[in-house]
Amino acid sequence: MALCRVYLLTYRRNQLLQRALNSLLQQTFKDWVCEIHNDDPNDFFPKQLVENVSDNRLILISHPENLGAVKSFNLIFKEVSEPFISLLEDDNWWEPNFLETMIEAMHHYPNVQIAWSNMRIWQELPEGGWEDTGENIWNYQKNVDFKLFDWGQQQQIMGALHSNGSSIVRSHNASNYIVPDETEFAAIEPVRERAFLYPILLVTKVCANFAVTLQTSRQENRIAWSQMQVLLAASYFKNFTFEAEKAKKAWLEARSKKAKSTSVLFFVVLNCPDCLWILKYATLPDWLFFIAHSIKRPFLAIESAKAIKSYPLLWSFLDRQTALRLKETQMKIVIDTDECLE
Repeated sequence: MALCRVYLLTYRRNQLLQRALNSLLQQTFKDWVCEIHNDDPNDFFPKQLVENVSDNRLILISHPENLGAVKSFNLIFKEVSEPFISLLEDDNWWEPNFLETMIEAMHHYPNVQIAWSNMRIWQELPEGGWEDTGENIWNYQKNVDFKLFDWGQQQQIMGALHSNGSSIVRSHNASNYIVPDETEFAAIEPVRERAFLYPILLVTKVCANFAVTLQTSRQENRIAWSQMQVLLAASYFKNFTFEAEKAKKAWLEARSKKAKSTSVLFFVVLNCPDCLWILKYATLPDWLFFIAHSIKRPFLAIESAKAIKSYPLLWSFLDRQTALRLKETQMKIVIDTDECLE
């Protein structure tokens, strides 16, 4: 039995697949096995690649039919004998010390179930090749090696902290992190993050590389993305009803975006009346923008206003998991208070 089971998911990106696989083969940590999941039944390149590499740690699994991104990603979170699991996406790649660094971090924090590393951002060029943007996803001082996050960060209201392609997970709880199949792929990280056990751990060292590609095989859907943001924010504010400062900040952040997103917060209330309290922080310009936005994009407005009806399983998952995070937060406060009193 290996110490870590790596999942390399690929779909019609053969050149990038080679780069990702090479980064795995070059790891300083060698005690791994890897399932390569090919989600295109008609693409024989992954099979040829595995045969040419000829490494008995590689296991090729060709899906008999195209599962799509979310169902493919859910395959990772199953019961396995290895203590750790990790995901390597075909368009990203790891530094040679990624697995070694992440497993050492998990040993250093034995109660942490999920960790992820910082990533360097690379931009694909129109003429081919890749350009180092010089930017990382996270910016920390050099003397900060680790950062623990409890549940309920501002970013988690409509987004995520962790990165799929640079994460490592203890496998014994992995089945709890399976998300509903109806989840839109663009929201898979923030949705899954609602089910995590906290705290979660960021390794601030850059151990992986994030690729900003010119094209993606997964079509972006503006309406679906709006609905995902509505569901995430609604499930948060429905359960965390006393976080006025975070509600205020959510409005401020939505106003400050290049593409203003304050309408999302109005759609939150239309979907979930329990969130009506957040409207006290809306300004007159917010209301006017919402009305104008809805008139200009009526179909988007109609669909966003019925997000819960459109995604009932996802809403149930988010509402349940967010309530569990609230319960855990309250228990932690009680425990911390008791310890202080002692």
